[in-house]
Amino acid sequence: MKRISKPFIIALSSAALLLGSCTKDFVDHNTNPNASTVASPQSLLAPTLVTTINNNLNRNFRLNNEFMQVTVTTINSREFHRYIVRPSEADYSWRNWYRQLTNIRDIYNKAEEGQLAGFETFKGISRILDAWVGSLLTDMYGDVPYLGSNLGYLEQNITPEFDKQKDIYASIFDKLHEADTLLSKNINLPNDVVFSDPIYNGEALKWRKFGNALRLRLLMRVAHTGEFDAVAKIKEMVDIAPQDYPLFDNNEESATLIFSGENPFQNQFHNARDYDFNGDKGYSEFFINNFLELQDPRLPILATEATLGVYSGMQSGYAQGVIPQRESTLPLALKTDGRLGNILNYAEQQFLLAEAALNGYIQGNPTDYYNQGVVGAMDYWGVEEFQPEEYLLNPKANLDQAANYQDKLERIHLQKFYAMLFTDFQQWYEYRRTRALNLYQGIGLGNNGQMPSRLNYPILTRTFNYENYQKAVESMGGDSLNEKVWWEKN
Repeated sequence: MKRISKPFIIALSSAALLLGSCTKDFVDHNTNPNASTVASPQSLLAPTLVTTINNNLNRNFRLNNEFMQVTVTTINSREFHRYIVRPSEADYSWRNWYRQLTNIRDIYNKAEEGQLAGFETFKGISRILDAWVGSLLTDMYGDVPYLGSNLGYLEQNITPEFDKQKDIYASIFDKLHEADTLLSKNINLPNDVVFSDPIYNGEALKWRKFGNALRLRLLMRVAHTGEFDAVAKIKEMVDIAPQDYPLFDNNEESATLIFSGENPFQNQFHNARDYDFNGDKGYSEFFINNFLELQDPRLPILATEATLGVYSGMQSGYAQGVIPQRESTLPLALKTDGRLGNILNYAEQQFLLAEAALNGYIQGNPTDYYNQGVVGAMDYWGVEEFQPEEYLLNPKANLDQAANYQDKLERIHLQKFYAMLFTDFQQWYEYRRTRALNLYQGIGLGNNGQMPSRLNYPILTRTFNYENYQKAVESMGGDSLNEKVWWEKN
């Protein structure tokens, strides 16, 4: 796995001081015309990545894992596993993603202004991160400010218009194309600033591969809509001109920020109390039962035994007031595990390609891509002496033994479900796209048993940007958890 150098850690400590001024309260930041104007790309990149990933990890544990039956809380009033979400939950991710989007765009602007050595690579990195955070925002809320957002301190505009999700996706794909063009020049960051890049140490080609893997993820998300020539573009990437769209070749190229454990380079839970990490939750029946049926060697790495030699899970969506016994839980070793900093890994990419092949979007055998994804996922979690031939003999794991299209799709997405553990909201977004997982139906589900399709708009946004909020609500059809975003409607 990738390692982080001492110079980077020292630099991140210094950059964290700057980050405090770059990411303070949204309104203050966006009304101050002088904020962030002295920040350089190399001072912004590392703290922006660390902060964004840790904020995502926080919400992954709180919301995504409960929606998607990874874990189940024992706090009776926290009802995400029942699909009950208070309106205030929407604020955290909105606030943090927009804060970091300002820093991401400053990386681009300052690189362009300063004409620094390697400035084109900084610009390419910025465009990829812009597309990544932009996709997180729109896939969470639907129509959001994006094309004209984050202009508060430049233009004193703190009431931006909301853009339609389809237009946001068009802009995202444009940015990823620009990033690929910039990074295709293969200019690595200069030696004196590589410390600022905790993921790829300034290697332009690896960032380019990440951008293309992200492009594949998002093209697959909208391929069923018939828009953007998505299917043709996937085919171009994989079959027609793969030399023009390099993708990950292995786990070492995954877009994962490996937390070293040295302060301040620590994951969200590094210094948390044991109880705060796993004392109020356990793994779900869905999570444990599928791992057991797969006879998956990752189980002892990712879960504790409920009793000696036995793994078992809790009921998700249990009835109000009837809290089940906690069984298998998250091992405390995960608190300091560096691999919790995943953005998009090699295994996810291969499972996307497996689905693309299954759908006939690309040539090739979906089983080959699927098997490569399985091996990559095991390697990611350090499974020693993994025997893929033996593992894939299990009918639940073997794609060739699936009876029909739906069975194959479910097996691909079950493996992808585990490959995307602790990765922001990707499990939830992909479930909403495909419904390919057979999640259990708890007896205490609220929201009419319907998986939420989005989070509502934040309360502050409704208050301070009311006119544009109202237009967005009319466009979306409402502001409830059940209003489907554009790609889910189609």
